[in-house]
Amino acid sequence: MKGKPFSLHKRGKIWYAQLKLPDGSFSNARSTGERARGRAETWCVEQLKAGQVVVRTSDSFRTFAQDFFAWDGGWATDKRASGKRISPRHCDERGALLLNHILPAFGNYKLAEIDRGAIKLFRNKLHKDGLSGGSINKILSVLKAILTAAEENSLIRAVPRIDRAADQPKSRGILSVDEVRRLFSIPWEDQRAYVCNRIAACTGLRRGELLALTVGDVRGNYLSISRSYDERSREMNTTTKTGRARTVIVPPIVRQEIESLINSSPWEGPSAFLFYSSLADKPMEGSFAVDAFYAALDKIGISEAERKARNITFHSHRHFVNSILINARVPLQRVQMITGHLTNEMTQRYYHAEDNLCDILAIQEELFITGEC
Repeated sequence: MKGKPFSLHKRGKIWYAQLKLPDGSFSNARSTGERARGRAETWCVEQLKAGQVVVRTSDSFRTFAQDFFAWDGGWATDKRASGKRISPRHCDERGALLLNHILPAFGNYKLAEIDRGAIKLFRNKLHKDGLSGGSINKILSVLKAILTAAEENSLIRAVPRIDRAADQPKSRGILSVDEVRRLFSIPWEDQRAYVCNRIAACTGLRRGELLALTVGDVRGNYLSISRSYDERSREMNTTTKTGRARTVIVPPIVRQEIESLINSSPWEGPSAFLFYSSLADKPMEGSFAVDAFYAALDKIGISEAERKARNITFHSHRHFVNSILINARVPLQRVQMITGHLTNEMTQRYYHAEDNLCDILAIQEELFITGEC
Protein backbone atom coordinates (compact mmCIF):
# COMPACT_ATOMS: atom_id res chain seq x y z
CA MET A 1 0.00 0.00 0.00
CA LYS A 2 1.32 3.38 -0.98
CA GLY A 3 2.48 5.51 1.94
CA LYS A 4 2.67 2.64 4.41
CA PRO A 5 6.04 1.48 5.83
CA PHE A 6 5.39 -2.07 4.64
CA SER A 7 4.04 -4.00 1.71
CA LEU A 8 1.95 -7.16 1.74
CA HIS A 9 1.41 -9.99 -0.71
CA LYS A 10 -0.17 -13.41 -0.47
CA ARG A 11 1.45 -16.80 -0.84
CA GLY A 12 -1.30 -19.33 -0.82
CA LYS A 13 -3.53 -18.33 2.05
CA ILE A 14 -0.86 -16.54 4.13
CA TRP A 15 0.09 -12.87 3.91
CA TYR A 16 3.80 -12.11 3.62
CA ALA A 17 5.26 -8.75 4.52
CA GLN A 18 8.24 -6.64 3.53
CA LEU A 19 9.06 -3.96 6.08
CA LYS A 20 10.50 -0.61 5.05
CA LEU A 21 14.10 -0.02 6.12
CA PRO A 22 15.68 3.26 7.22
CA ASP A 23 17.41 3.63 3.83
CA GLY A 24 14.05 3.44 2.02
CA SER A 25 14.48 -0.10 0.75
CA PHE A 26 12.44 -3.06 1.91
CA SER A 27 13.40 -6.14 3.91
CA ASN A 28 13.15 -9.70 2.68
CA ALA A 29 9.63 -11.10 2.66
CA ARG A 30 8.57 -12.70 5.94
CA SER A 31 5.47 -14.67 6.81
CA THR A 32 3.03 -12.84 9.06
CA GLY A 33 1.30 -16.13 9.84
CA GLU A 34 -2.00 -14.39 9.20
CA ARG A 35 -4.73 -15.17 6.65
CA ALA A 36 -6.66 -11.92 7.11
CA ARG A 37 -5.12 -8.78 5.62
CA GLY A 38 -6.19 -6.62 8.57
CA ARG A 39 -4.41 -8.85 11.07
CA ALA A 40 -1.37 -8.99 8.77
CA GLU A 41 -1.23 -5.17 8.74
CA THR A 42 -1.47 -5.14 12.53
CA TRP A 43 1.42 -7.63 12.65
CA CYS A 44 3.54 -5.32 10.50
CA VAL A 45 2.85 -2.33 12.73
CA GLU A 46 3.77 -4.31 15.84
CA GLN A 47 7.00 -5.49 14.23
CA LEU A 48 7.97 -1.97 13.30
CA LYS A 49 7.17 -0.67 16.79
CA ALA A 50 9.26 -3.44 18.36
CA GLY A 51 12.18 -2.62 16.09
CA GLN A 52 12.14 -6.08 14.56
CA VAL A 53 13.51 -4.86 11.26
CA VAL A 54 16.72 -5.98 9.63
CA VAL A 55 18.66 -2.88 8.61
CA ARG A 56 20.80 -4.66 6.00
CA THR A 57 20.21 -8.06 4.46
CA SER A 58 23.21 -8.30 2.15
CA ASP A 59 26.01 -8.57 4.73
CA SER A 60 27.98 -11.78 4.29
CA PHE A 61 28.85 -13.90 7.28
CA ARG A 62 32.51 -14.02 6.28
CA THR A 63 32.83 -10.25 6.09
CA PHE A 64 31.19 -9.75 9.47
CA ALA A 65 32.91 -12.64 11.30
CA GLN A 66 36.42 -12.73 9.79
CA ASP A 67 38.27 -10.96 12.63
CA PHE A 68 35.48 -11.12 15.17
CA PHE A 69 37.65 -12.52 18.00
CA ALA A 70 40.68 -10.29 17.52
CA TRP A 71 42.10 -9.23 20.89
CA ASP A 72 41.73 -5.56 20.00
CA GLY A 73 38.36 -6.07 18.32
CA GLY A 74 34.90 -5.12 19.48
CA TRP A 75 33.95 -8.45 21.05
CA ALA A 76 37.03 -8.74 23.27
CA THR A 77 36.96 -5.04 24.12
CA ASP A 78 33.32 -5.32 25.20
CA LYS A 79 34.16 -8.30 27.43
CA ARG A 80 36.96 -6.42 29.14
CA ALA A 81 34.88 -3.26 29.50
CA SER A 82 32.07 -5.19 31.17
CA GLY A 83 34.46 -6.79 33.66
CA LYS A 84 34.42 -10.29 32.14
CA ARG A 85 37.53 -12.44 32.47
CA ILE A 86 39.13 -12.93 29.09
CA SER A 87 42.63 -13.50 27.80
CA PRO A 88 44.37 -13.47 24.40
CA ARG A 89 44.34 -17.25 24.59
CA HIS A 90 40.52 -17.27 24.83
CA CYS A 91 40.36 -15.10 21.73
CA ASP A 92 42.85 -17.30 19.87
CA GLU A 93 40.91 -20.47 20.74
CA ARG A 94 37.62 -19.01 19.53
CA GLY A 95 39.28 -17.63 16.45
CA ALA A 96 40.64 -21.08 15.62
CA LEU A 97 37.19 -22.65 15.93
CA LEU A 98 35.81 -19.94 13.67
CA LEU A 99 38.52 -20.45 11.07
CA ASN A 100 38.58 -24.25 11.10
CA HIS A 101 34.89 -25.07 11.42
CA ILE A 102 32.47 -22.18 11.08
CA LEU A 103 33.81 -20.15 8.17
CA PRO A 104 34.13 -23.22 5.91
CA ALA A 105 30.45 -23.95 6.59
CA PHE A 106 28.90 -20.47 6.65
CA GLY A 107 31.47 -18.16 5.04
CA ASN A 108 29.49 -17.79 1.81
CA TYR A 109 26.14 -17.33 3.56
CA LYS A 110 24.43 -13.99 4.00
CA LEU A 111 23.89 -13.34 7.70
CA ALA A 112 20.12 -13.37 7.25
CA GLU A 113 20.29 -16.79 5.56
CA ILE A 114 21.61 -18.60 8.63
CA ASP A 115 18.58 -20.13 10.29
CA ARG A 116 17.83 -22.91 12.75
CA GLY A 117 17.74 -25.54 10.02
CA ALA A 118 21.16 -24.59 8.63
CA ILE A 119 22.66 -24.63 12.11
CA LYS A 120 21.16 -28.04 12.85
CA LEU A 121 22.64 -29.47 9.64
CA PHE A 122 26.00 -27.96 10.64
CA ARG A 123 25.80 -29.52 14.11
CA ASN A 124 24.93 -32.92 12.67
CA LYS A 125 27.85 -32.79 10.24
CA LEU A 126 30.24 -32.06 13.09
CA HIS A 127 28.84 -35.09 14.88
CA LYS A 128 29.32 -37.28 11.79
CA ASP A 129 32.89 -36.00 11.56
CA GLY A 130 33.53 -37.54 14.96
CA LEU A 131 33.67 -34.46 17.18
CA SER A 132 32.58 -34.90 20.77
CA GLY A 133 29.47 -33.23 22.12
CA GLY A 134 31.59 -30.88 24.18
CA SER A 135 33.64 -29.80 21.16
CA ILE A 136 30.53 -29.28 19.04
CA ASN A 137 28.93 -27.13 21.73
CA LYS A 138 32.05 -24.96 21.96
CA ILE A 139 31.83 -24.36 18.22
CA LEU A 140 28.12 -23.58 18.46
CA SER A 141 28.78 -21.10 21.28
CA VAL A 142 31.25 -19.30 19.02
CA LEU A 143 28.64 -19.13 16.26
CA LYS A 144 26.06 -17.84 18.74
CA ALA A 145 28.37 -15.05 19.92
CA ILE A 146 28.77 -13.86 16.33
CA LEU A 147 25.05 -14.02 15.55
CA THR A 148 24.23 -12.23 18.81
CA ALA A 149 26.48 -9.37 17.75
CA ALA A 150 24.81 -9.34 14.36
CA GLU A 151 21.42 -9.03 16.06
CA GLU A 152 22.69 -6.21 18.29
CA ASN A 153 23.80 -4.38 15.16
CA SER A 154 20.40 -4.93 13.53
CA LEU A 155 21.92 -7.06 10.80
CA ILE A 156 19.55 -9.93 11.54
CA ARG A 157 16.12 -9.92 13.12
CA ALA A 158 16.92 -12.43 15.86
CA VAL A 159 19.44 -15.11 16.76
CA PRO A 160 18.12 -18.44 15.46
CA ARG A 161 17.48 -21.15 18.00
CA ILE A 162 20.60 -23.27 18.39
CA ASP A 163 20.04 -26.86 19.47
CA ARG A 164 23.06 -28.10 21.40
CA ALA A 165 24.70 -31.47 20.93
CA ALA A 166 24.40 -34.18 23.56
CA ASP A 167 27.42 -33.78 25.79
CA GLN A 168 28.50 -37.01 27.44
CA PRO A 169 32.12 -36.46 28.42
CA LYS A 170 34.20 -39.49 29.15
CA SER A 171 34.45 -40.00 32.89
CA ARG A 172 37.83 -39.00 34.24
CA GLY A 173 39.63 -41.92 35.83
CA ILE A 174 41.27 -41.65 39.22
CA LEU A 175 43.82 -43.73 41.02
CA SER A 176 43.06 -45.78 44.10
CA VAL A 177 44.60 -44.87 47.44
CA ASP A 178 46.91 -47.88 47.20
CA GLU A 179 48.03 -46.84 43.72
CA VAL A 180 48.78 -43.30 44.90
CA ARG A 181 50.81 -44.61 47.82
CA ARG A 182 52.81 -46.89 45.52
CA LEU A 183 53.22 -44.11 42.97
CA PHE A 184 55.12 -41.92 45.42
CA SER A 185 57.05 -44.71 47.12
CA ILE A 186 59.10 -45.56 44.03
CA PRO A 187 62.10 -43.53 42.81
CA TRP A 188 61.45 -40.87 40.16
CA GLU A 189 64.14 -39.73 37.77
CA ASP A 190 63.59 -36.01 38.37
CA GLN A 191 62.84 -34.31 41.66
CA ARG A 192 60.91 -31.47 40.04
CA ALA A 193 58.48 -33.85 38.34
CA TYR A 194 58.09 -35.86 41.55
CA VAL A 195 57.32 -32.83 43.73
CA CYS A 196 55.00 -31.35 41.12
CA ASN A 197 52.92 -34.53 41.01
CA ARG A 198 53.14 -34.92 44.78
CA ILE A 199 51.67 -31.47 45.35
CA ALA A 200 48.98 -32.09 42.73
CA ALA A 201 48.03 -35.35 44.45
CA CYS A 202 47.55 -33.70 47.83
CA THR A 203 46.09 -30.32 46.84
CA GLY A 204 44.44 -30.78 43.44
CA LEU A 205 46.20 -27.72 42.01
CA ARG A 206 45.78 -27.21 38.30
CA ARG A 207 48.88 -27.69 36.17
CA GLY A 208 49.06 -24.03 35.23
CA GLU A 209 48.81 -23.07 38.91
CA LEU A 210 51.66 -25.42 39.79
CA LEU A 211 53.92 -24.06 37.07
CA ALA A 212 53.21 -20.50 38.22
CA LEU A 213 54.46 -21.18 41.76
CA THR A 214 57.49 -19.23 42.87
CA VAL A 215 59.68 -19.53 45.94
CA GLY A 216 57.85 -16.54 47.39
CA ASP A 217 54.54 -18.41 47.14
CA VAL A 218 55.79 -21.03 49.63
CA ARG A 219 54.82 -19.81 53.09
CA GLY A 220 55.50 -22.41 55.75
CA ASN A 221 53.11 -25.30 55.20
CA TYR A 222 50.96 -23.20 52.86
CA LEU A 223 51.07 -22.31 49.19
CA SER A 224 49.70 -19.00 47.93
CA ILE A 225 47.85 -19.52 44.65
CA SER A 226 47.16 -16.32 42.72
CA ARG A 227 48.33 -16.87 39.13
CA SER A 228 48.40 -19.45 36.38
CA TYR A 229 50.99 -20.14 33.68
CA ASP A 230 49.66 -20.51 30.14
CA GLU A 231 51.66 -23.30 28.52
CA ARG A 232 50.43 -22.48 25.01
CA SER A 233 51.39 -18.82 24.96
CA ARG A 234 54.22 -19.34 27.48
CA GLU A 235 52.97 -16.32 29.35
CA MET A 236 51.82 -15.73 32.91
CA ASN A 237 48.16 -15.04 33.57
CA THR A 238 47.75 -12.53 36.36
CA THR A 239 44.92 -14.54 37.93
CA THR A 240 43.88 -18.14 38.36
CA LYS A 241 41.36 -19.78 36.01
CA THR A 242 38.46 -18.58 38.17
CA GLY A 243 39.99 -15.21 38.97
CA ARG A 244 40.21 -16.00 42.68
CA ALA A 245 43.35 -16.28 44.77
CA ARG A 246 43.47 -18.88 47.52
CA THR A 247 45.79 -20.50 50.04
CA VAL A 248 46.20 -24.27 50.23
CA ILE A 249 47.88 -26.35 52.88
CA VAL A 250 50.41 -29.11 52.27
CA PRO A 251 51.50 -31.85 54.71
CA PRO A 252 54.89 -31.47 56.43
CA ILE A 253 56.48 -34.27 54.40
CA VAL A 254 55.61 -32.46 51.17
CA ARG A 255 56.83 -29.18 52.65
CA GLN A 256 60.21 -30.84 53.26
CA GLU A 257 60.32 -32.03 49.66
CA ILE A 258 59.54 -28.50 48.48
CA GLU A 259 62.37 -27.11 50.61
CA SER A 260 64.76 -29.65 49.13
CA LEU A 261 63.68 -28.66 45.63
CA ILE A 262 64.25 -24.97 46.39
CA ASN A 263 67.75 -25.76 47.61
CA SER A 264 68.53 -27.59 44.37
CA SER A 265 67.44 -24.72 42.12
CA PRO A 266 70.07 -22.79 40.17
CA TRP A 267 68.02 -19.63 40.72
CA GLU A 268 67.60 -17.66 43.92
CA GLY A 269 65.13 -15.17 45.31
CA PRO A 270 61.37 -15.10 45.93
CA SER A 271 60.58 -14.64 42.23
CA ALA A 272 62.41 -17.81 41.19
CA PHE A 273 60.08 -20.51 39.87
CA LEU A 274 59.62 -23.47 42.18
CA PHE A 275 59.58 -25.80 39.17
CA TYR A 276 62.54 -24.15 37.51
CA SER A 277 63.97 -24.57 34.03
CA SER A 278 67.27 -23.59 32.44
CA LEU A 279 65.81 -20.11 31.95
CA ALA A 280 65.34 -17.87 34.97
CA ASP A 281 62.13 -16.32 33.63
CA LYS A 282 60.37 -19.54 32.58
CA PRO A 283 59.20 -22.59 34.54
CA MET A 284 59.77 -26.14 33.41
CA GLU A 285 57.57 -27.56 30.68
CA GLY A 286 54.30 -28.96 32.00
CA SER A 287 54.67 -31.94 29.69
CA PHE A 288 57.77 -32.88 31.64
CA ALA A 289 55.69 -33.51 34.76
CA VAL A 290 53.06 -35.37 32.74
CA ASP A 291 55.57 -37.66 31.02
CA ALA A 292 57.21 -38.45 34.35
CA PHE A 293 53.79 -39.23 35.83
CA TYR A 294 53.02 -41.69 33.05
CA ALA A 295 56.45 -43.30 33.40
CA ALA A 296 55.86 -43.75 37.14
CA LEU A 297 52.45 -45.30 36.48
CA ASP A 298 54.09 -47.82 34.17
CA LYS A 299 56.56 -48.70 36.91
CA ILE A 300 53.76 -49.56 39.34
CA GLY A 301 52.04 -51.76 36.78
CA ILE A 302 49.62 -49.36 35.08
CA SER A 303 50.51 -49.72 31.41
CA GLU A 304 49.83 -47.13 28.75
CA ALA A 305 46.91 -49.19 27.47
CA GLU A 306 45.35 -49.45 30.93
CA ARG A 307 45.96 -45.77 31.62
CA LYS A 308 44.16 -44.76 28.44
CA ALA A 309 41.34 -47.23 29.04
CA ARG A 310 40.82 -45.79 32.53
CA ASN A 311 41.27 -42.22 31.23
CA ILE A 312 43.92 -41.38 33.82
CA THR A 313 45.66 -38.08 33.16
CA PHE A 314 47.56 -35.51 35.19
CA HIS A 315 44.19 -33.87 35.87
CA SER A 316 43.14 -37.08 37.64
CA HIS A 317 45.10 -35.83 40.66
CA ARG A 318 42.48 -33.10 40.99
CA HIS A 319 39.61 -35.57 40.87
CA PHE A 320 41.39 -37.73 43.42
CA VAL A 321 41.72 -34.92 45.95
CA ASN A 322 38.17 -33.73 45.41
CA SER A 323 36.81 -37.23 46.02
CA ILE A 324 38.83 -37.65 49.19
CA LEU A 325 37.51 -34.44 50.69
CA ILE A 326 33.88 -35.13 49.79
CA ASN A 327 34.07 -38.71 51.05
CA ALA A 328 35.50 -37.33 54.30
CA ARG A 329 32.36 -35.16 54.53
CA VAL A 330 34.34 -31.95 54.29
CA PRO A 331 31.83 -29.13 53.59
CA LEU A 332 31.72 -28.17 49.93
CA GLN A 333 32.66 -24.59 50.73
CA ARG A 334 35.90 -25.82 52.28
CA VAL A 335 36.53 -28.14 49.36
CA GLN A 336 36.19 -25.15 47.04
CA MET A 337 38.72 -23.21 49.13
CA ILE A 338 41.27 -25.89 48.23
CA THR A 339 40.30 -26.77 44.67
CA GLY A 340 39.28 -23.27 43.61
CA HIS A 341 35.92 -24.33 42.15
CA LEU A 342 33.34 -21.55 41.93
CA THR A 343 30.19 -23.63 42.33
CA ASN A 344 28.90 -26.66 44.19
CA GLU A 345 27.92 -28.17 40.85
CA MET A 346 31.49 -28.04 39.58
CA THR A 347 32.78 -29.56 42.81
CA GLN A 348 30.27 -32.41 42.50
CA ARG A 349 31.40 -33.04 38.91
CA TYR A 350 34.83 -33.88 40.28
CA TYR A 351 33.41 -36.30 42.83
CA HIS A 352 33.86 -40.04 42.35
CA ALA A 353 32.19 -42.32 44.90
CA GLU A 354 34.79 -45.09 45.09
CA ASP A 355 35.05 -47.74 47.78
CA ASN A 356 38.82 -47.50 47.63
CA LEU A 357 38.66 -43.92 48.89
CA CYS A 358 37.13 -44.73 52.26
CA ASP A 359 40.30 -44.73 54.36
CA ILE A 360 40.20 -40.95 54.67
CA LEU A 361 42.20 -40.59 57.87
CA ALA A 362 45.12 -42.59 56.53
CA ILE A 363 45.09 -40.59 53.31
CA GLN A 364 45.07 -37.32 55.19
CA GLU A 365 47.96 -38.41 57.35
CA GLU A 366 49.98 -39.45 54.33
CA LEU A 367 48.95 -36.93 51.69
CA PHE A 368 47.52 -33.97 53.56
CA ILE A 369 48.16 -32.33 56.85
CA THR A 370 48.87 -35.27 59.17
CA GLY A 371 46.83 -35.47 62.30
CA GLU A 372 44.25 -32.74 61.87
CA CYS A 373 41.81 -31.52 59.26
